[in-house]
Amino acid sequence: MRESGEDPIPGGSGSVPRRDNVRTGRLPNVDVAPKHGLDQGDTMTNGTRGVPGLILGYGNLTGIAFEERVAAAAAAGVDAIGYSVLEFQDAKRNGIDAKDLAAIAENAAIHVAEVEIGLGFDGPADGRRWGPVSFPWDLPYMDAGVEQDLLDLAGAFEAHHIVVAGSSHRQGTDTARRFARLCDRAAEVGAKVAIEFLPGTDIPDIATSLAVVQSADRDNGGLCVDNWHFMRGNRDDAALRSLPADRVVVVQLSDGPAAPLTDDYFEETLKHRRLFGDGDWDVAGFLATLRTNGVTAPVSIEILSENWHARPIVQTATTFVARARALEG
Repeated sequence: MRESGEDPIPGGSGSVPRRDNVRTGRLPNVDVAPKHGLDQGDTMTNGTRGVPGLILGYGNLTGIAFEERVAAAAAAGVDAIGYSVLEFQDAKRNGIDAKDLAAIAENAAIHVAEVEIGLGFDGPADGRRWGPVSFPWDLPYMDAGVEQDLLDLAGAFEAHHIVVAGSSHRQGTDTARRFARLCDRAAEVGAKVAIEFLPGTDIPDIATSLAVVQSADRDNGGLCVDNWHFMRGNRDDAALRSLPADRVVVVQLSDGPAAPLTDDYFEETLKHRRLFGDGDWDVAGFLATLRTNGVTAPVSIEILSENWHARPIVQTATTFVARARALEG
């Protein structure tokens, strides 16, 4: 059952249970390495795995054990789920490794396709805290240990992609080179890497994230296009329509009110997203724009809502999945 007191944190933006709830659950300055011969195609023979279908992202269900997450996903009939490296760090302290989690998911016939989130992949790996203005949690920049955890999870789960975010306060360095290096490492476990553009960071929008991806020039590197950050950040419809289809790794979706309920971006992001059809946005139209452009990337449901977090997890999962499937008819 869901326990009270869980504290959501952005991950791609997910959330993580309180530490007592969990039961299982420095990138160097280098030149760009020689480009791996990976194809952007969707088969392992081309270096990356097949498109997983609909994903129930990590942040939709909080304060629960991994087994409960998997069971709720199975009951909802979703194709895949997401998982958080932050929860994994708690699981490791309880003696659980990536292979243990993968076995649980496999026994339930659930694919863990999305692993998130590396905070500030291009930032200082010296213990400094990652955090745009108003970010509520004290979390460090991604370091070598977090990077390895992300890769271990992606390998054990045979995940489709890893999600990362940029630095804040201009603390990132050699961003394209370091993204290229991360893509090369992810290619070794068959995964793609997606930059989630996030207002308040140094990679706040489509244009900035696409420039990094194109400069890195890795076939398994691309964007996580989250419509929340698009609508609430630097909305650029022309940039959305012109996105190269093969550079979109995953599309994260939620609905939202026409106007923010507060002036705190992260409070909005973590608590006030809405179920498809309960908000004021044209979510189906947003997705159709990408599909018309040739984007075949999977959809990941990303509804971080204090209202829905209070409800039974199977009800939440089932409702989210049904509404998401209706977006594409």
